[in-house]
Amino acid sequence: MQGLQVQLRSASPIRLEAEFDCGAGELVALVGPSGSGKTSMLRAIAGLWTPADVQGRIQVAGQAWLDKAAGLNLSPQQRRAGLVFQQYALFPHMTALANVALAAGPGWSGEDVQTLLARLGLATLSQRRPSQLSGGQQQRVALARALVRVMPRPSAAHTSAPEALPGVLLLDEPFSAVDAPTRQTLYRELAALRQKVSVPMVLVTHDLAEARRLADRVVIVDAGQTLQTGEPARVFASPRNARVAELVGIQNHFEGQFFKDQPGWGRLRWTVSGQAEMAIDLAVVDKSKIDDGTRVTWVLNGEQVDVLAEGELPGAGEPGQTRMRCQLLEVLSLGEISLCTLRPEALPGQTITLNLTTRLLQRLQVGAGGWLQLLIAPGALHIMPVRTK
Repeated sequence: MQGLQVQLRSASPIRLEAEFDCGAGELVALVGPSGSGKTSMLRAIAGLWTPADVQGRIQVAGQAWLDKAAGLNLSPQQRRAGLVFQQYALFPHMTALANVALAAGPGWSGEDVQTLLARLGLATLSQRRPSQLSGGQQQRVALARALVRVMPRPSAAHTSAPEALPGVLLLDEPFSAVDAPTRQTLYRELAALRQKVSVPMVLVTHDLAEARRLADRVVIVDAGQTLQTGEPARVFASPRNARVAELVGIQNHFEGQFFKDQPGWGRLRWTVSGQAEMAIDLAVVDKSKIDDGTRVTWVLNGEQVDVLAEGELPGAGEPGQTRMRCQLLEVLSLGEISLCTLRPEALPGQTITLNLTTRLLQRLQVGAGGWLQLLIAPGALHIMPVRTK
């Protein structure tokens, strides 16, 4: 099977329970808080970190790099892994050209390496040592060094179809130290590489926007465990549980109770602990995965909420939309976007946070203290059963 498959378990020195895959030519982003084990997973794939009690298997393009049951553990030199470290890890006594050339595979000449450096904007800096380069320049040298480990030989670089290679590209926060223009250049280089070389690419990032932009799929990681895998839009809108919702930065996370209604539809009762007399019912799609009367937590995807002025009549919308009158409590301007806090009229103890454009607020002619309406589509709601120990 082409691509990367990872199954790792360990209890020390840190807990590890990782299981994910990355297809040939696919980019998967590992997303999670600091200390969650993302970098340890990259190092384990590259063969740079193997706990004594590790169990599991790492396979690339059908070749086992680690198979604990079979007693197999390839050395880092035997694994075709290009790894961009967060702290660059360049040899300080060597030039940029020499740092990259040292990692180049068979068939690469000094001229080929120089051409790669030029593509990354380093043509005039190839003879400088790391101490003579800025942080962003060092990061580009580190990326070039990783690329020569997984890119095809120059003689195969211009084939029309991507070449599937038994290697992986591992990126540990590779764009964190560069400025915006350089970051755009590196994004383009990464996109161009994906058209030429069909290798699995695993990216560690704390930047959710970067994960959305670059990744085909994201893997949510916490305390050494992979919690959820899927396309970015789906994971961020439909987290598996409350912890995933927290890790992907969902602001509107509430409690409630689910009731079955007519076939295919359910009713989400938005409740507040200790205030049973106050509630709001919202229509949701019944996917037959949650029993009638189940206590749930739920999240609201603000991107699927329509905002109307007070008294404005809605047009033909999505079936099952819930109209909710809210007071605008606070407007914090962030350039073209304003961070708005709203309080539902029927649940004065709760607040909803939405990112609204300045143009929309001007059209609504509403400011802090004013009233407006929310039209909440069933697809904007994602419900999750409350876990009981």
